[in-house]
Amino acid sequence: MDVPWAIQRMEAFLAEQLASADAAGYVVGVSGGLDSAVATTLAVRAVGADAVTGLIMPGRPNDPANMADARGLCRERGIEFEEFSIRPVVDAVGEQLPFDPSRLTLGNVRARSRMVLTYAVANEREALVLGTGNRSERLLGYVTKYGDAAADVLPMKELYKTEVADVARALDLDERFVEKPPTAELWAGQTDEGEIGADYETVDAVLRRLVDEGQSPTHVAAETDIDRETVDHLAEMWRSSSHKRAMPPGPRLRSSDRRPT
Repeated sequence: MDVPWAIQRMEAFLAEQLASADAAGYVVGVSGGLDSAVATTLAVRAVGADAVTGLIMPGRPNDPANMADARGLCRERGIEFEEFSIRPVVDAVGEQLPFDPSRLTLGNVRARSRMVLTYAVANEREALVLGTGNRSERLLGYVTKYGDAAADVLPMKELYKTEVADVARALDLDERFVEKPPTAELWAGQTDEGEIGADYETVDAVLRRLVDEGQSPTHVAAETDIDRETVDHLAEMWRSSSHKRAMPPGPRLRSSDRRPT
């Protein structure tokens, strides 16, 4: 990837999208992690600090160091930011459910609670929601539908996770954002790579070959040092998550869609 060109293109895209929507700015959830740090930095460079609002939304659990990094990034970029906990929202949902939600269910509730609050702020500010997702997460389906997958624009949609790190370094972001283990902090001890079952170097190497080059799992395993079990696991994650990359399906009902009987 031509990193300088990619940065210029993403910044131009963000400026174009804001002008096209005639919106007042961008609202972005800032987690203290790599993706949100890069997305926030790109937005500030593209449309100016006055047009970007950061939201810091701790819950349970949350690493205080990540929250401190999120605040620090907002201050360094000179953007206004608001901080409020998602915990009362998540607790209220849990209290209304007629069952004890599983860890996964509750994690998705946390992600969707952040989405609801982010869009509420964006509505009040007549702003667009800036998504922070990357290509690796999207292809694996490692996103929460209508949670972190919900956004008005996704500037890093075509960047693999390892490429996001390349962009971060080109933007002179502090190395701590690159080095910290990626996590959505949806439950205690949760990390992206722990859930996925492979590090992002492995994930991206497999996905590039499977998706971009159209290679078979057999070919991927044969031409890399990655074991076949891992390749098959990542291939299945990609195949089974196609519904997360598409609009909800529905039947065709127009008369022009009728087939001869």
